[in-house]
Amino acid sequence: MAVTLRLQKVTEADPERGWAPAEFYDIVAGGEVVGTIQLRLGNTDYMRLYGGHVGYKVEPEHRGRGYASQALTALVPIARGHGFDEIWITVRPENTASCRTLEKAGASFEGTLAVPADSDLYARGDLHMRRYRLLV
Repeated sequence: MAVTLRLQKVTEADPERGWAPAEFYDIVAGGEVVGTIQLRLGNTDYMRLYGGHVGYKVEPEHRGRGYASQALTALVPIARGHGFDEIWITVRPENTASCRTLEKAGASFEGTLAVPADSDLYARGDLHMRRYRLLV
């Protein structure tokens, strides 16, 4: 079943935290919201290296059906419309399902980096992130 993206909300930047504005989309399959995906509209070194331009979540009861990789593919023209020629997606090294999702969507694995100790990611326990690049 093919997915579509439906704009849910747009958030403003939070410069104090180093956060960029973002667009949040519902991932819709068969008329039902099965998850969410966001596109962060900044392009900082931190975002490219650790935080990523994209975050996504598929609800547990809908996982394993390829919805996340389809949502990434559907996000490509949106990212291109915002001037991106590539987007970076980062995942925890132990998140093998997300790694497979990114590879299925055509993203290339670019390596694993240690997260800076002064970052929000590090504070929540993410000491390393795997980096993937998706050409748009």
